[in-house]
Amino acid sequence: MDPEGCQLISAEDQGKLLRFLGIEDPHQWRQSWISQHLNLELEAWHPNSSSDWLWSLGIPMLSLARKYQGRKKLVGLSALPGCGKSSLGHWLEAAAHKLGLSLQVVSIDDFYFPAEQLERSMQGNPWGVPRALPGSHDLILLQRTLEDWRNGFPVECPRFDKALRNGRGDRSGWRACDADLLVLEGWFVGCPAGYDPTIQEEGLNPPLTRSEMAYRKKIEEILQRYQPIWHQLDQLWQLRATDHQSPQLWKRQQEDAMRMARGSSLNGSALDGFIRMILSAIPSGTIQNIPADVVFDVDPNRDLTRIRLNRAS
Repeated sequence: MDPEGCQLISAEDQGKLLRFLGIEDPHQWRQSWISQHLNLELEAWHPNSSSDWLWSLGIPMLSLARKYQGRKKLVGLSALPGCGKSSLGHWLEAAAHKLGLSLQVVSIDDFYFPAEQLERSMQGNPWGVPRALPGSHDLILLQRTLEDWRNGFPVECPRFDKALRNGRGDRSGWRACDADLLVLEGWFVGCPAGYDPTIQEEGLNPPLTRSEMAYRKKIEEILQRYQPIWHQLDQLWQLRATDHQSPQLWKRQQEDAMRMARGSSLNGSALDGFIRMILSAIPSGTIQNIPADVVFDVDPNRDLTRIRLNRAS
């Protein structure tokens, strides 16, 4: 990444975000970061990442961590698979550690059930996916972990390795979770229940099948169990795909990268089913319009193009 590269986010959009975070002088804020931390852990980013990821998302999130030092705050980060949220998470943790800021990123997918229970929870889904759907997560463990963390008790979060079991994934240990600012990320984090699951998807080819439509209704019912988790969020940020079809490309690139790095990933019909699930399991209008406080538009090239705020500071 070139930290001084061309930016697509307007100064007006960035200024609104910074004021939302309590930063009144964007110029002074930027100069402070330029003078102290310009090259901060840049190797964690993809080389082709635009500098908007740094200046309009990454560093503002670090500024939020600085603001909340000594207070437990939970921020949701909702984004479709493959858009770049994992790279963002790795950079946030590395940069926060270097700066002495108390921030950790936890994926809701780290709270998948262990393998045997995960397989049972996913039985019968029409896409044949081994994970990722609402209903695949241990919500009792997640709820208890967040409550204990909020109350200052020492907690550990599970880790989930998606490369295990030939790309089907399994738990792979635990890690301490004690940061002041906790970022909970996932592709449907913050997604409400109560929508109409019978809505057809424009542009989906082939159209929704009867079995997909029936399972959609089940997903809407299961999502109601996630709402107590979303209610714990102090803020919700969303990376919103400007083209809901983008995950077709993003997910294939993500799995190719995992196969190169780990020797195992989803492929063939399993990958096709996963992509079909992302495009159809929850109505795209629901995913695209979750009640986020901060929304970043992401184009098919993974460039950030716009920031919208849905709540006053």
